[in-house]
Amino acid sequence: MQGGPPFAQDGKRVMKRFFLITLLGVLAVGPQIAGSQRVAIRVSPAVAMEPAFLTIRATVEPSDENRKLTVTIDSEGYSSSSDIPLEGRSSARLNVLEVRDVPSGLYEVSAIVSGPSGPLATTMQLVKIQPAPGRSR
Repeated sequence: MQGGPPFAQDGKRVMKRFFLITLLGVLAVGPQIAGSQRVAIRVSPAVAMEPAFLTIRATVEPSDENRKLTVTIDSEGYSSSSDIPLEGRSSARLNVLEVRDVPSGLYEVSAIVSGPSGPLATTMQLVKIQPAPGRSR
């Protein structure tokens, strides 16, 4: 028998998945622990099956300089970007975006707040979309 007993292989797969989920959870919570920031994001779910439905919540600290919020979802085979105009201090603190039918892959979801002279703040979260059962990538 090559590679050991089947239950040993299943155990390795379970441990790999547990490690990946734990790592993604730490990365998702990390920006929230950092304290006061100009921009923060929370993407849910952080791990999903394709085609995924993602909800992105971007919180922007009020500032007269805030002019634009750019939210980008990027992986090797898929990319999407949205620009949201901001009206300085009077802009909404919370901006919610929904993205449907996201294919499998490891994604970097980023939020950038820009002002009149360029980027002011940025943050990022990793998201893992698993292939649907019966498919592999």
